[in-house]
Amino acid sequence: MSELVQRLQKDYGLEAALVVTTDGLLVEAASAPGTELDSEAIAANAVSGLLMLEALGQELGSSPRQAIVEFDRHLLLIAPLDQDTALVLVAQGSGNLGRLRLALRRIGPQLEQLARSGAL
Repeated sequence: MSELVQRLQKDYGLEAALVVTTDGLLVEAASAPGTELDSEAIAANAVSGLLMLEALGQELGSSPRQAIVEFDRHLLLIAPLDQDTALVLVAQGSGNLGRLRLALRRIGPQLEQLARSGAL
C-alpha cells in the first residue's frame, strides 16, 4: 500500500496522495518534499465531504465514484475505494484535472483490491 501511494504521488506530481478511512483516520500518506499540508487534517475533512456526497447520492439513487473540488491554489480528488476507505489526491491549483482522473484510473483498482482484501 505504501509503495503504491508513494508511486502515485511521485509519478503524477501530486502535493499529496492519501488513503483515509471513512472515520477520517489516515491510513497511508505520501507528500511532496517541502509540502506544508497537514495530511491528518485533510483526511478528516475530506471524509466529511465524502459523507455529504454519499448522502446526495442516496437522494439521486446513485453512488459517488469521485468528486473533484477546485480551490484557488489546489485541486482535490476524492474517490471511495470501498465502504470503509477512500483515496484523496491533492494537486497544485495549476494541475491538470485529466491527469488526476488518469491517476485514479491507473492506480485506483490496485488500491481498491488491497482495501477489499483487508490489506490496509
